[in-house]
Amino acid sequence: MADGNKPEGERRTDALAAVAVIVVAGVAFVAGWREPPAVYDPLGPGAVPMAASAALLSLGLALLVRALLGLHIGQAAQSLIGGLDATADEVDYPLRPGLAAFAFAATAAYVAAIWLNIPFFISTFAFLAVLGLAMARMRRPLAYWVVGTAAAATVSIEYVFRKVLLVALP
Repeated sequence: MADGNKPEGERRTDALAAVAVIVVAGVAFVAGWREPPAVYDPLGPGAVPMAASAALLSLGLALLVRALLGLHIGQAAQSLIGGLDATADEVDYPLRPGLAAFAFAATAAYVAAIWLNIPFFISTFAFLAVLGLAMARMRRPLAYWVVGTAAAATVSIEYVFRKVLLVALP
């Protein structure tokens, strides 16, 4: 096995994963293609799924070519984030798996709030503020910035949805 190349078993697994991505892209493209044309929109409702599936198809093909050439897929030699070294015994940043679980629960609660027709502004502000405060570890100097940023983001998001995209929000 040459340096930078993978053994045959890993190459086969990567190729199968790439084929799975290509199949998913094909299914999404066909689903978008089957959408009936819209009278009011020149692109139609299938334009976005077809564009996304085309991008996914190109990535799947790139993965397949890399897998067939035996090149590594998804394994960077170095981190793009300074200070992170995957080969080090200890990481120089704190791991916070509880925060990931909390973010998942907060997202589920946000979706439930929207589903229960709690006003969009209140739900979105609460979600952004609570998640931001959890990430900032409730430190007072950051808390003011987090709450202010959550308010500004909520106002911006609501404006874009209501005035630009003309979406009727709860």
